Amino acid sequence: MKTTITLRTASLWVLVLCAGVLRGRADVLTMDELPFQPVNGLTFKGVTFHFTIAGNPSSDANYHGSNGGIETYVQDPSLEGNALGTLTLDFVAPTAGLQFGVARNVGGALTPGLQVSLYDASLSPLGNYSLNTSVHNTFSEGQFNSALTIGRAVLTFPNAGAATRFAIDNLVVTPVPEPGPSGLSALALVCFGAARCGLHRIRGAKG
Repeated sequence: MKTTITLRTASLWVLVLCAGVLRGRADVLTMDELPFQPVNGLTFKGVTFHFTIAGNPSSDANYHGSNGGIETYVQDPSLEGNALGTLTLDFVAPTAGLQFGVARNVGGALTPGLQVSLYDASLSPLGNYSLNTSVHNTFSEGQFNSALTIGRAVLTFPNAGAATRFAIDNLVVTPVPEPGPSGLSALALVCFGAARCGLHRIRGAKG
């Protein structure tokens, strides 16, 4: 019985350590890294942006834009655009969770101020999520967080009549790449070490 428990413990450690190897380094897009330009069709740091209005490609959303706001979750420059549009984020590699700030140009709460549809790497839907926004400084804002591993996020902006513009900032992307040769070597070393640790514990328990 002790042998079985020890092996299970070693297996759990292997899973935990391998998950750490597979998780990539997080990138934070602060929307000031590139010159002012339409975001539709832009690819940067593993994210491809698309922006449409009524299903048609639109240039009315811009990287390194501004709307006069230095807020809690959004600080100019930001990704700023028309709230009538749909902003789609496609990730080159699935991202382990998603976080960003959103602001709307209105001095009151919006219920909701943001709608997000998430998809996995095969573009199967994971669910729809709403975020209510409220005023912290000047504009209505909030922070979206998801722990799901996703391949696409589709953002829409309800109550466009009350708040005609939106801003997105501080987008955190954590790629989950397939392990290459170096990654596989690291996994092999982790598994070997965990196995040796498990065997030492088994021998100790038998002794």
